[in-house]
Amino acid sequence: MKTRPATINRTRRPAHRSGFTLLEVLITVAVLMVGLLAMSSTSVVVNSLRRSASDRARAHAAVQAISQDLLSVARASSEDPTLWAGEILAAYGPEGSPGNELPITGLDPWEGSDHVATVTIITDETTTDGELGCNLGMPRDLDSDGFASNSDVTNNASLLPAIVDIRWRHAGGEFEIRQAV
Repeated sequence: MKTRPATINRTRRPAHRSGFTLLEVLITVAVLMVGLLAMSSTSVVVNSLRRSASDRARAHAAVQAISQDLLSVARASSEDPTLWAGEILAAYGPEGSPGNELPITGLDPWEGSDHVATVTIITDETTTDGELGCNLGMPRDLDSDGFASNSDVTNNASLLPAIVDIRWRHAGGEFEIRQAV
């Protein structure tokens, strides 16, 4: 009798697979796209914040420079009270040099305005802080006569408060810095 050779029961191993399935590739691409979109939107926000901080720093530097210039004009002006206020107003009045409306390089003015900085010299003792929109302790005696009732102290002022306004706009909106000097 013939015997059959013994067969070994072998289970077939699947062929070794290499590479990725289409589903794995699609999931990976989707995750990468979400990550790239998040990075690009973050980049836009960071650039906007950087520009805003740069504009704010430029505005603060302008307020400081205008305030220092205003104080130097006040120091250099005559010690005679009848001339002192007039000399300051001649420099920072509407027709003065540099004037009361100033451009600032790198900042765009508010819509409908052609300047970024405004200097307001207070010559009316009866004006209140509420009317000025700034806390100066007004009304106050600007001509040292003991009363805060004179509506024009340009001929005999011993103190002239000023307000420097910087108003600019960029993609984030309109911004303002107000400083009393």
